[in-house]
Amino acid sequence: MMQSVDRALAILLVLARGPEAGLPLAEISRALGLNQSTCHHLLATLKARRFVEQDPVSRRYRLGIKAVEVGQAAVQQVDLARVALPHMEQLMRAAQENVNLVILEDDSAVYVAQVPCDRTVRMFTRIGERAPLHCTGVGKVLLAYLPAAERAAILARTGLKRFTPATICDPAALAAELEKVKAQGYALDREERERDVACLAAPVRDYRGRVVAALSVSAPASRLGPARQAEILPRLLEKAAAIARDLGWNG
Repeated sequence: MMQSVDRALAILLVLARGPEAGLPLAEISRALGLNQSTCHHLLATLKARRFVEQDPVSRRYRLGIKAVEVGQAAVQQVDLARVALPHMEQLMRAAQENVNLVILEDDSAVYVAQVPCDRTVRMFTRIGERAPLHCTGVGKVLLAYLPAAERAAILARTGLKRFTPATICDPAALAAELEKVKAQGYALDREERERDVACLAAPVRDYRGRVVAALSVSAPASRLGPARQAEILPRLLEKAAAIARDLGWNG
């Protein structure tokens, strides 16, 4: 019994990692080292339970609706902050600056996790604190990857309030900045919301590839100049990608 369960689960994993068009019986059998008769019997059981479906023309097998249902339920039970915190702690130790995790909620950037550094001079942000989107590194990341219509609707509601001389208040300039963020894969805020505050931020994707959060390193601007940014950026991007992998993203 346990052997059959193990083999059935192995089939599901092979199909999950295979092409969208599915796999033929021979290829599934070969991948698992099973004879085709045994493999066909297991597939028939999975098909009857709707964990697997078979294309009537190509005869290829792919994951069925029940497998998708289980996968989505598992992903929904994954806590974003819990997954991110180990990576955030590693990033903080490497950067020796505060590390934040931020999501988009009700037209604001909301801080949901933070790992503070132990420097005497550092940035202070509370969990649950809200920040504007157009003038923060994390906010620009969250805006950049939204569908254009959704982004426009948010900015129409919030406006582009000026906080410092560096705040981007021109819609065309902000649009160009957000395109730059998407092209380079990260955002920089240098004193756009607060004087002497700088932030590097990168997108975090979920299992579907959607940007669901921004990971950032923040510090006094005097401490986060171009040379320091160049040191921190690869580590920031690496940890954002690691969190995404733990959330199920394989891109």
